[in-house]
Amino acid sequence: MFVVSVNIDEKHAHILYKLWRNTCFGKGHMLPENLLTGFPKNEKKEYKEALNELIKRGIVCIKPTVKGNAYYINLQFREQVKHALLEYYDFL
Repeated sequence: MFVVSVNIDEKHAHILYKLWRNTCFGKGHMLPENLLTGFPKNEKKEYKEALNELIKRGIVCIKPTVKGNAYYINLQFREQVKHALLEYYDFL
């Protein structure tokens, strides 16, 4: 099996860790209001841009729900995301 590394910066890592911690892998998902809560208010725009970049790269997927779009980690990237998160969070 060929493994592609996922290069992420600190903002990407924060978003992915929040999804990882809440087990958002398809069936589990998170609404954007909850996903972006807890980040500094003066950096919300940067976190939204980081989330949009993860969506464009296919690492994070969008799931339509009754309450609006929700986000989850693409299962195809689960191992790569775990290895990338280990650089920032060594306790995983």
